[in-house]
Amino acid sequence: MTRTYLEKTIKAFNMRQWDAAVQHSAEGLAVSQGRDEVFWMGLNEACEGYSLLNRKDMAGAERQLVASMQKLRNFGFRHNNFEVTVALAGIRKAVEEIKAVKARHKKVFDVSLLPQFKLAAKADD
Repeated sequence: MTRTYLEKTIKAFNMRQWDAAVQHSAEGLAVSQGRDEVFWMGLNEACEGYSLLNRKDMAGAERQLVASMQKLRNFGFRHNNFEVTVALAGIRKAVEEIKAVKARHKKVFDVSLLPQFKLAAKADD
């Protein structure tokens, strides 16, 4: 069941439908258990962070994205076929960009840096 929520979250996230991604990741969190619960918390915080960034709430976005990184970094390269390292690299770059904007080293957040979430490719048998 969480696989469906993960696919929906990734699809909404990659289509830049941040609020839908937040909703789908919250649904995945609601049905998760054990270690998966921490994964879903991190994914949900990432989606919320980008939603806040879309609303130009830099401080809130940074807070959520940092919290997301703290949780997701404990899952190695992938979890449930989700490419964790790819997501972490994108989140880290977004946090760096937010800090540069807040410190006035840059005027605006470069939206071309927004990451794509993805599932690992499966090998054919």
